[in-house]
Amino acid sequence: MSGTDLLLVVAVSAAIAAAVGFIAWLLLRRFAWAPIVVHLVTVVVAAVASVVGGVLVATQAMYLSDHDAQIALAIAVTSGVVAILTASILGAEIARAARVLRSAAEDLGRGIPVEPRPLPIGEFRAVLDELAASDARIRAAREEVERQEQARRELVTRVAHDLRVPLAGIRAQAEALQDGLAPDPDRYLARIASQVDRLDALVADLFAVSQIDAGTLHLRTERLSLADVASDAVAELRGLADGAGVRLDLDVAPDASPTVEGDALQLGRAVANLLANALQHTPAGGRIEVSVDGTGDEVRLAVADSGPGFAEEDLAHAFEAGWRGSSARSPHRLDVTGGAGLGLAIVRGIARAHGGDASASNAPEGGAVLAVTLPRAR
Repeated sequence: MSGTDLLLVVAVSAAIAAAVGFIAWLLLRRFAWAPIVVHLVTVVVAAVASVVGGVLVATQAMYLSDHDAQIALAIAVTSGVVAILTASILGAEIARAARVLRSAAEDLGRGIPVEPRPLPIGEFRAVLDELAASDARIRAAREEVERQEQARRELVTRVAHDLRVPLAGIRAQAEALQDGLAPDPDRYLARIASQVDRLDALVADLFAVSQIDAGTLHLRTERLSLADVASDAVAELRGLADGAGVRLDLDVAPDASPTVEGDALQLGRAVANLLANALQHTPAGGRIEVSVDGTGDEVRLAVADSGPGFAEEDLAHAFEAGWRGSSARSPHRLDVTGGAGLGLAIVRGIARAHGGDASASNAPEGGAVLAVTLPRAR
């Protein structure tokens, strides 16, 4: 066969293959809704038809005898039939895997747990594993939303109660003053002022929580020493601790460099909330230790008390707004913050606004350890 004849055979064979491929493409577009087995068989039939067409052209170009041409054609057709049957069997296996994926997707939509299972095709198995992982994430997110909604309802109930109690006291004392029934007006006025201060603190906490949730907490940052912030907070609450019979100590590591970029007012509020929480749960004769230490690129302030500590299942919820433990750390021995359960949520919000975080744990010797970790100032 000359070079020209060879090029002609190749060109005709390629044209036949292209024509068959185009027809197969049109069929696949027309019957896109068909099962995956049909698509696979169509592809195999197109490939076999292209090969058979090429064989026919080759036999004609090489001027083979009719007997040889029939043998070549028989071999091509037989191989094609076997290939189509094989494709049908393999396609059925792929179709079963596809049905498993469809069933998993339907289960995901109906809220039925999606379980990973072995599939014969790696890509399908990866998709099924991802569906199972997505189902787990959706369920976890749904549980988190439900838990937060429950916490929000409890917070509203507690805040309503905390607002109602002082308001009722203010109203009763104001009516007594108005009717001239107060034997000591100055004492009644002092009580009213105290209740107003309590309401003002609660409203301030609610406003702070709303700012934290909305991401609008405004910080006036400056380079400051976290040890100085802790020292000021300890000095402010030392009188209250002494009155409750609680020892309050401050320990700053001598080799630490607890300098941070932060808002002194907000950080002071966070430390004061940590101390107030510790005072609420430390019995008379107990001890609260405030420590400040710097390790690596972080500065850590920890408040450890000698109270009952947290129940293990409550540690993950310590910094949630409105959360109050129902076992180990309740009821409060000393009412410092009003009991709305917002103090520690504010602590975590302030810490995260400064690029840090807050954590809760139980000390090995007993008692709770609440800590704030902030990035060290460069």
